[in-house]
This record gives sequence, structure tokens and C-alpha cells, in this order.
Amino acid sequence: MKKEIKFISAATFFYLLVFGTFAVGEEMGKHSNEMMTDQEKGMGKHSKDMMMMDARTGMLEGAEGHKAAGKVSIVHIEKGKTLLRLSSATIDKVPDGRVYLAKDGDYQKGVELGKLKKFSGDLEFKIPHNVDTEDYNSVVVWCKKFNVEIGRASLESEMMKK
Repeated sequence: MKKEIKFISAATFFYLLVFGTFAVGEEMGKHSNEMMTDQEKGMGKHSKDMMMMDARTGMLEGAEGHKAAGKVSIVHIEKGKTLLRLSSATIDKVPDGRVYLAKDGDYQKGVELGKLKKFSGDLEFKIPHNVDTEDYNSVVVWCKKFNVEIGRASLESEMMKK
């Protein structure tokens, strides 16, 4: 009889050890996820505020009978990382569309940021580390295949608008 009681006690101990650890781990995971979410939300808000202070913006307009629209922004997301963001963009579908940071609307005096992979919605292009965005005052969407401008935006500082 004593052996039987020990076996039940060992089984109960094992059950509590396995499932108790799982339940405690799961509960701790919930709390750490909640805490991470709160931290991320706080950091996200701070990062967004920081981006908006550094943003240079413009409105994309079509060129030579082409359609191009949307807000263009240069944003600094972290030290050394900068993006060109096109928000709510609608651009004519062209076979070899490219996006450039340009000087006075001249894509040849600019930096190619990438090829258009989609033509509507929100688009982002990384700006190389060695590019000083202050040297450029416009964004140009260019079709290389047909050598034609699709659209452009003049950039100005957010501070200038306020």
C-alpha cells in the first residue's frame, strides 16, 4: 500500500511539474508580450515623431500625359538609414520604371533608388548611406525603356510648410 501511494505522489508531482511549468511559462509569456507591445508602441510613436521632424516632402505629379500621384517623403528612420517613401501612390504602369532623387528635376544629375515593382499603394526605396539628401530637391519617376519621364515631385522641408 505504501508503494502505491508513492507512485501516485510521483505521478502527481510529475504532472504538476510538467503542466505547471507550461502554464507558468505561458502566463509569463503573455505578460512579456504585453510589455513588449507597450514598449514597441512607445518606441514606434517616438520613431514616427522623429521621422516627421526630419521629413522632406512633395506631391508627385504626372508628366507628358502620364499619370503619377501621391505624397513623396524622405524620412530618416534611424541613424544612417534613410528612405524615400511614396504614400498612396498611383503611377502609370511602364515596363522599366525607375525612381530617382534628382537635382532640379534632372534624373541624370540624380541617384537611381530602384525599379518600380508595383504602381500603386505605399512604396519605399532605401537611400544609400553615402547620399546626402540635401543635395537633391526633387524625385523623378522615369521609364528607361522608352526614355520618358512619368512623373516628378519637388521636395521641401516640413519645417518650411509650418
